[in-house]
Amino acid sequence: SSLSKIPNDCLSSIKSTHLRAVSHYGRCHSMELDLNQMHLENGQKRKGAKMFGSLERGLDKMITMLTPSKRKGSTKEGPRKLKAHYNVTSTNLINPDELLQEIIAVLPKKQVEYVQKGYKLKCQTQSDYGKVTMQFELEICQLSKPEVLGIRRQRLKGDAWVYKRLVEDILSSCKL
Repeated sequence: SSLSKIPNDCLSSIKSTHLRAVSHYGRCHSMELDLNQMHLENGQKRKGAKMFGSLERGLDKMITMLTPSKRKGSTKEGPRKLKAHYNVTSTNLINPDELLQEIIAVLPKKQVEYVQKGYKLKCQTQSDYGKVTMQFELEICQLSKPEVLGIRRQRLKGDAWVYKRLVEDILSSCKL
């Protein structure tokens, strides 16, 4: 009689909730007994869940760390291929490693520090006091025409005019 006052859509959701609760535990207990039992075991379950959760997170971190990354443009494949030609200086050289060594030889002469990652050089200049005054990237890339290499350049920090003159100086000193 009390169920007849409840609308049909609410009644079906109540029945499905009760069925899920019963089927979840695989027993025919009432909902109240299961809730009481869960309340009593709650403290014990939390400790176990925290321990296994931390083990799973640690295992995921270890798997991620040991799995080799499959990023685009890795050093094994050669330089990255570009379609756009803005901020790219084309060269006559065919060997990307030879071009990279040519740029690396010029950078110390211009008082430019660099970090090499594949075919990308992250460069920076510092003031006499150790403050970074300019940061930029030089990357060797394969242009859309076959057998043509280019040097992509990008200013990250610092004065645009100083950057322009410095990069022009570096590229003109290389035998491109």
